[in-house]
Amino acid sequence: MLITEISRLYNLFIMNRFRIPLILQCLVFLIPINIYVIGDWLGTGVQWALLRYQETYLGNSLILVTKDINYVLTGVISGRSGLSYMLWAAGVLLFIIAIVLVVLANIEEDTGMIRKASLVTIAGAVLMTVSVIIQYGIFFNSQSGFAIPVGIPVILIIGWWMYREGSGDNETDEELSDENRDEPGDEKVTGSQ
Repeated sequence: MLITEISRLYNLFIMNRFRIPLILQCLVFLIPINIYVIGDWLGTGVQWALLRYQETYLGNSLILVTKDINYVLTGVISGRSGLSYMLWAAGVLLFIIAIVLVVLANIEEDTGMIRKASLVTIAGAVLMTVSVIIQYGIFFNSQSGFAIPVGIPVILIIGWWMYREGSGDNETDEELSDENRDEPGDEKVTGSQ
């Protein structure tokens, strides 16, 4: 029983065609999504999906997204920053849903789930973009500081690639239906011989 489970996990991560979408979906959690400056260089930070590292005049901090949610729910952070943090957390939740969909697609060998996961990934990236816009303005620059959302284009590309790959098998089958397939000997002869 244990060996079958280990072989299923091995197949999940190594030996099938769903490996690249799974790796890319995991990459969403590893790439830095946002580099930011607070106010007039009062602090700087790098933000990943699940955490951010921040250096300010008060010291260095490693802040998990759960701590941000707690700050908002307890009223420590409110207003524009609170809304921004909650949108960021919603984007993280969508990324978690997307990775679950990719794992299920691996287990069930269903390319349609890869396509759904890609749409959820793109929606998460859009929510994170809106979060940064709420905090720093439409041009990512305001009195609050400025931000450079370096990872969001990468996440959008990952989502687009997964969407394209998730639809590959279905489109190929439809394109090669009997009425569209060229059979040998069906060549048309034109002109005189």
